[in-house]
Amino acid sequence: MAPLLGSSLAVKRISASPDPATPAGMGIRTEGPEFAKLIDISRCIGCKGCEVACKEWNELKVEPTRNFGSFQSHRDLSPDTWLLMRFSEIEVNGDLQWLIKKDACMHC
Repeated sequence: MAPLLGSSLAVKRISASPDPATPAGMGIRTEGPEFAKLIDISRCIGCKGCEVACKEWNELKVEPTRNFGSFQSHRDLSPDTWLLMRFSEIEVNGDLQWLIKKDACMHC
């Protein structure tokens, strides 16, 4: 018996389906509710939890990281990194501040 589309497990299965023979695997949904994602970036603290959640949700591979002088986990987006929090260090009135920008592939 197929799971109900309203269950969170069914939504995850549809969005991350690796089977290209299914409409969901082709990025086409033929039935069910539509979803939107709203991000309040003013509340972001740069914890990178959304990066981890994106990799888990979409079953993406873990990529090795290397310190390159930034708090970013990776230098740029890639086939296995679809969401990246970019950190820029600036000086404002003599104080060091971080500017955090969410960069994503827009698949979701």
